[in-house]
Amino acid sequence: MNNKGLQFLFILVCLFASNGIAQGTYQAKVIDSETKEVIVGAKVLVKGTQTGSISDTLGQVSLSQVPEGEQVLVFSAVGYQDKEIEMTFPLEENVLMIVKLEPDAELDVVIVEATRSNRSIADLPTRTEVLTEEIDEAASMEPGKISHLITHSTGIQVQTTAATSNGAVVRIQGLNGRYTQILKDGFPLYGGFSGSLDVLQIPPLDLRQVEYIKGSASTLYGGGAIGGLVNLLSKKPISDEVLLHLNASHIGSRDLNFFAGKRFGKWGFTNLASFHLHEPYDADDNGYTDIPSVFKMNFNPRLFFYPDDRTELYAGLMVTIENRMGGDLSLINKNAPTLSNFYYDKQESKRFTTQFKATRETKKGNILSFKNSVSTFDRYIEIREDQLGNMIRFAGTQRNSFTEFNYNIKEAKHNLIFGLNIYTDEFREREMDTSMLRNQQFFTYGLFANHLWDIHEKFSVETGLRTDFALASSALSLRGIQPFVLPRISALWKVVKPFSIRLGGGMGYRLPTVFTEEAEPLGFKNVNPVDFENVDAERSYNGNIDFKYTSNFGTKNVLLTFDQLFFYNVIDNPILLNIDSTGGYTYANSPGMLHARGFESQIKLTLWWFTWFVGYTYTDAYIEEAGLTRVIPLTPVHSIKGDLLFVIEGKWRIGWDYEYKSRQKLTDGSYTRDLFTTGIIVERTLQNFVIFLNAENFTDVRQSRYGSTLSGPNNTPQYTDVWAPLDGFFFNAGLKIKL
Repeated sequence: MNNKGLQFLFILVCLFASNGIAQGTYQAKVIDSETKEVIVGAKVLVKGTQTGSISDTLGQVSLSQVPEGEQVLVFSAVGYQDKEIEMTFPLEENVLMIVKLEPDAELDVVIVEATRSNRSIADLPTRTEVLTEEIDEAASMEPGKISHLITHSTGIQVQTTAATSNGAVVRIQGLNGRYTQILKDGFPLYGGFSGSLDVLQIPPLDLRQVEYIKGSASTLYGGGAIGGLVNLLSKKPISDEVLLHLNASHIGSRDLNFFAGKRFGKWGFTNLASFHLHEPYDADDNGYTDIPSVFKMNFNPRLFFYPDDRTELYAGLMVTIENRMGGDLSLINKNAPTLSNFYYDKQESKRFTTQFKATRETKKGNILSFKNSVSTFDRYIEIREDQLGNMIRFAGTQRNSFTEFNYNIKEAKHNLIFGLNIYTDEFREREMDTSMLRNQQFFTYGLFANHLWDIHEKFSVETGLRTDFALASSALSLRGIQPFVLPRISALWKVVKPFSIRLGGGMGYRLPTVFTEEAEPLGFKNVNPVDFENVDAERSYNGNIDFKYTSNFGTKNVLLTFDQLFFYNVIDNPILLNIDSTGGYTYANSPGMLHARGFESQIKLTLWWFTWFVGYTYTDAYIEEAGLTRVIPLTPVHSIKGDLLFVIEGKWRIGWDYEYKSRQKLTDGSYTRDLFTTGIIVERTLQNFVIFLNAENFTDVRQSRYGSTLSGPNNTPQYTDVWAPLDGFFFNAGLKIKL
């Protein structure tokens, strides 16, 4: 055969080969049926096979080697209804087809970021709760802090730790506040010396979403999340927004908050500026503050850069400055101390934090991320505790940093995330009135992997494994590197369209620290440094099962959600603060175990303009030691919380909330009475103006109505357990202006 014949044969073979490839290949462009915008990350699967692909940044998806015969292609994307298309392969011609997906009418299509997989709640095996619409309402109730916002979920309690400074911690499922990890945009910025001030210093105005994961979550972000984690997500410059928020209350609160966000080309920015003033308030006229005098300022600018469609970078700065003073009103008003007017609690704090994050998406849809945060928190405590003028002074600086690399591999049925993060935490006490400084230092680096596998369209499994290596030291001792191996597993079974079951469990740990809610009311007086050689880290084991039913009954005007969760948390060798023969306080491991078990029941019903929510929590929390059990103080066994909301978009928002707590055991062994509080908020929108009025606790439930808040040894509020609201009834009003 001559050269021309060979060339002809070669061309003929290539044509037949390309025709065969084309017939086994399917190409499509996935778009939104309403906006006609392309959908990135949409999945297409050949039903009953492992063949599948994901749409790229142009919305295009390609399938090769599709089996011959009639096949069903299943298209799915977060926030859209699944779509099935029947086709016969091989195709007669290979053309780019347009596939339109309908937006999902279900209201729970919210992307969760805490697990890094960026999936909707409905498709995530890890049980997660998300707040979005409640943020705006909570900002009207408490513009200066997130305390009220956090308590919108069942099983979560904001516990006041000090009656005069009003310090508070977040407790999940009956566990102490030190077991809850608070994140901001996935950064573990809070805790330690700032732990009792965190929820008081974060304003909600720039938040777009709040995520809760209950139970041991140390596998996700390292130690500290034995009870669970709360992830606060900030707004991004997706659209132009300028918001001015003014607020005042009849008990002396004043707020001026400003938020702005704008996108211009490849750049964008957001900025939050917040100012909060609160005059000292004495609800029961006993001469002591129930709410301290507070001055607080927050400043949080962030700059975003989008060099192309697959890259995002941002850098931010967080600044918080706060001064608060509680105690005897005479001293707060600058009068000289006397034998009957001698007590005050003064606190000053400053926080400076930098944030940087960069993400890059590959052509295959995989994502590489890097983030870094550096924070400095400085705090000064001064308490004049008795008639002799004895002072408690404690001050120091906490510096921490967080750095993480992670790589997210996305495939049709698999999502694999693995990475490395490094966490440092150093506290240096300033020399005041102590012979031994409570300095402490932690250095932890961890390797983690998380795999999410869609085994079937109705069944998926998420597994994770983290190995942390931690080094801890104090003025007393140095603990060598300790390894912590932390597995976790979650499974999701979509039994039928409205009904799903989630099952999960994991392990956690927490390193000992001098900063706990038990030491906070003491002003850390006589609290000894942690002896890391003789105090082991706390380790936890958690399991939960969740049953969820959601249905809109085929209409956009009705949505019913019922959620039933059962949980069991166990902490081995929990750390207790014990008093010794010299009157000092020492941290030591209990030989027993801490148990926190119970269940949560939630119902949420939306009927046209009305949304009704009610949640019940049963909590049994106790320490078991040498065959004896001790109830965890300040933990109500029964609690009910809920609200009824009426909303006409762009006009009215009227909400009624209520909460019931059964009696609680105090640290002295006595029991409190049960409590019921309720409040109402009304908002009226007039074009770019929103006028709001909030009446909180209008039944005037407060602790001083049921007994004195003064206690020994000096007849001051310093050592008083706080089990009820201190401020009682108050109302506030304000104005939101969209500029």
